[in-house]
Amino acid sequence: MEAKKSFNSIDLFKLLMAVAVVAIHTNPIVDWTNPVAVKIVVIIEEWAVPFFFTASGFLLFHKMEQPYCEKIGHIDNYLWKIIKMYCAWTLISLPLTVYGYVISGNGIVSCIFSYVKYFLFVGKLYNSYHLWYLLALIYALGAIRFLLKKGLKPVSVAVIALVIYVASEIMVMLERNIDSVGGIVGKIVSLYQYVFNNGGVFTGMIYVSVGMLIAHYGIYMSKWTGGCGIIAINIGKLFVGVEVLRIIMPIEIFVLFASLLTVELPDSRAWITCRKISTIVYLSHLIFFSAYTIIFLKNPNKLGFDSFIVTLVLSVLNALLLIKIRKKDRGKELAD
Repeated sequence: MEAKKSFNSIDLFKLLMAVAVVAIHTNPIVDWTNPVAVKIVVIIEEWAVPFFFTASGFLLFHKMEQPYCEKIGHIDNYLWKIIKMYCAWTLISLPLTVYGYVISGNGIVSCIFSYVKYFLFVGKLYNSYHLWYLLALIYALGAIRFLLKKGLKPVSVAVIALVIYVASEIMVMLERNIDSVGGIVGKIVSLYQYVFNNGGVFTGMIYVSVGMLIAHYGIYMSKWTGGCGIIAINIGKLFVGVEVLRIIMPIEIFVLFASLLTVELPDSRAWITCRKISTIVYLSHLIFFSAYTIIFLKNPNKLGFDSFIVTLVLSVLNALLLIKIRKKDRGKELAD
């Protein structure tokens, strides 16, 4: 794997996961009644954002030379890129945010404080809530950068990430049972919930660390072994509670990602296009979903198969158009 320059299966799976994200936000299976079919779709949807985190960690550290503490500039460049992307797409989504605050009926001061909170600590403003992924990635990269700069090994970083992840899940569990939690613990949980909501920004670090470990140690898994592992894990998930499911997810993503690395696809520029489309679809799809449901249907955030198809088609067409424009502009630059 160390000699490998491209990972075509990852690029293809990114596109599939971008489609899954669109499905999450438009719910094309809202009217389905077959529990098995619904469960299969939900399993795939649950992979989406964790997979993107893991892919980010893997691709970043696969390109980095060791020791990481001396190559921290690579993380800085990627971190700055994500910060700019988060700010840019938050600005692009501002009209939707303003619309959300207008229909909320809250006062202007309340809306301003809410905007600051969600921009800095939650990442889920009105109909741009998918951007929490970028904010969580910023938190994750910042923390990993700090720990590696201090000389910690990847395994130690991953252990700390796991502790943070488990602590975040415990806070969510306590908040769900806040009535039975009192004293100073109850106040801490309430404050945590007030600032971070369910603490989604702290969930990215564990998955980025999974990608980092796979890249650092060159871990891969037979696709057959990985497939059997995924099936076994999901059978086991039928017998555990919600809290345990969340703890199991990093293991499931580890198996999924490590096994995808052994799936060989012939080299083609199509995979690069898949990668680009996946990014644009992820970042832009809620704009098209909002336009379709708010302006065309006049039924804000209406879920269903029609919303899924329209959102997906418009998002993909937009991605293809932007890719073509960028390619054309790049060709002009080279000609000049």
